[in-house]
Amino acid sequence: MAKHLVSAGGFLDVDPERAYEHAKAAMARAGRVGLVREALGIAAYHVEKYDEAVRELRTHRRISGSNDNIALIADAERGRDKPRKALELFELAGELELDNDARTELVIVAAGAKSDLGDLKGARSLIEAEDFTQKPSGALVRLMAAYSEVLRLHGETEMADKYEELSRRTAKATGTLFGDEEPDPNLGVEIETVEEIPDEELIEPEDQAVDEEQSVGEAVDESDEANTDASTAADSAAADSVDADGAAGGEHTPAKSKTHVSDKELKKVKVSDEEIEAELDELLEDAEDEGAEDDGADETSAADELSLAEHSGADVSAKDSDTANSEGSNGSYRLNGNQ
Repeated sequence: MAKHLVSAGGFLDVDPERAYEHAKAAMARAGRVGLVREALGIAAYHVEKYDEAVRELRTHRRISGSNDNIALIADAERGRDKPRKALELFELAGELELDNDARTELVIVAAGAKSDLGDLKGARSLIEAEDFTQKPSGALVRLMAAYSEVLRLHGETEMADKYEELSRRTAKATGTLFGDEEPDPNLGVEIETVEEIPDEELIEPEDQAVDEEQSVGEAVDESDEANTDASTAADSAAADSVDADGAAGGEHTPAKSKTHVSDKELKKVKVSDEEIEAELDELLEDAEDEGAEDDGADETSAADELSLAEHSGADVSAKDSDTANSEGSNGSYRLNGNQ
């Protein structure tokens, strides 16, 4: 409810329809609160819903006992085409204790009501009875503007222009809006100028992290290359030292292989997938050929072993036969000897 009341007050001058909707929303939540009925009555008056405005403002006056909005009630009665009701409220105001601004506003409404009834002389006399030397305020601005309109109706254009100009100056001095002025929606808003940021500075954190990783990777690659070059130089120096020692001792040191490739050069070598597949096919063919040769050698060795075993068996048989013959001859010799 409170938020709707604040919104209604904020939008009242710049967007009365929206202010009225907020006041209705507050009314739906707290219809027995006098402040809510007042907000709805004022918002209804600004959107020219005069019947609702009179009802809500009279209810607020009855609940709170305040006469601050009596001029609005009288002007809403004029909006309902009831100028005599407005004059009745003006006559009633003599018995009420009103501050200077509220009484001045009611005089302006009463002058308008007399103009609605065609009593231009009575309207002029009501306004001229007021004090134009009072303290500058919004009520004084509207009083002089109303007097300027009455003078125009009486045909006194030059005097009317003077009072209109005086009213505009007073409005500017007091910060009051004149009748034909519209409120500034940016009133009270501080506007700060922000310097434009170059696109280079608008780097996303993820992109910055990727750039840092790439820079770190490049630094690591450079470090590896430097270490590789240093190790290659050290190997060359060691080889030169060994060659020198061998030459000094008269010993022959084999020359360094011409097919030696450094790690740095190996990194630069690029081998395609077709070359790798061809190399694998050659290795598989060599392996199959070696397997076939091994199988032939195994079969040959097995045949040799079998032939050797047959020869050994024949020799054994021959030896057994000779042994048997010798035993037989010995037996018959013993038989003959016994005989």
